[in-house]
Amino acid sequence: MDVQLGAMNRPWTKFTFDEALAGIAGAGFKYFGFLAQQRKQLVAADTPAEEAAAAAAQVRRHGLEPVFNYSSLPRDASEDNAVAYVQKLVDHGARLRIPVLLEMGARPEQAEWYFAIMRRAAPYAQEHGVTIALKPHGGLSTTGDDCLRAIQAVNHPAYRLCFDPGNLLYYAGQRPEVELPKLAPYVAAMCIKDEKGGNGPDRTVSVTPGDGEVDFPAVFRILKDHGFAGKPAIIETLAGETLDEVNHEAKRAYQYLTQVLASL
Repeated sequence: MDVQLGAMNRPWTKFTFDEALAGIAGAGFKYFGFLAQQRKQLVAADTPAEEAAAAAAQVRRHGLEPVFNYSSLPRDASEDNAVAYVQKLVDHGARLRIPVLLEMGARPEQAEWYFAIMRRAAPYAQEHGVTIALKPHGGLSTTGDDCLRAIQAVNHPAYRLCFDPGNLLYYAGQRPEVELPKLAPYVAAMCIKDEKGGNGPDRTVSVTPGDGEVDFPAVFRILKDHGFAGKPAIIETLAGETLDEVNHEAKRAYQYLTQVLASL
């Protein structure tokens, strides 16, 4: 099965951005997803276009192609301001050729506010060649049914799901391969995240894919059956503390995942 296999910089967040990119490329990955680096969002809504372009160029100098940026709505914003916030991120995506905007959702009590924003933002994203992809992330996207309700509430082809199997375990204690069949028709991207501990007190996502409770062969088999080939599948978390340890885990993850995908 052919996917756009890559990694986000989250496991390297306490190191420099160049160290993160070198570790990702050195492990064998070809694709990249932006998260915060040393607590700074590198391509934020208010990032000047020149700075955002420089960050994307830095990624590409390492032989990586950026496919994710992320959005976390300002929780106290008006609907109009929140729509403008998403549109600015979409503009960055269009200029920098980053096709997926990873959406973190909102609290359950903000559902109507959130859905109204996404109903307005999705057509704009479609016009600019960007897909907004909600991930399971607690709040209004805690369970598989929550995610399905969100997709159906917005009801637009540019608002889809980024499947995150580790987060379904972490936040809801749900088996990803059980929830995925009803979600798979809407999956535009995947955050590859393993997990240990279900939603119990000792749960953790600081786990290298293949070492935890997620059945990745089953997950990818279901996605393949629903036409996922060619779409982004980007690692979010790994084990390891030091730079050498994280780089080692990245290489292990790449080897494991390429073997899983080759077997399908």
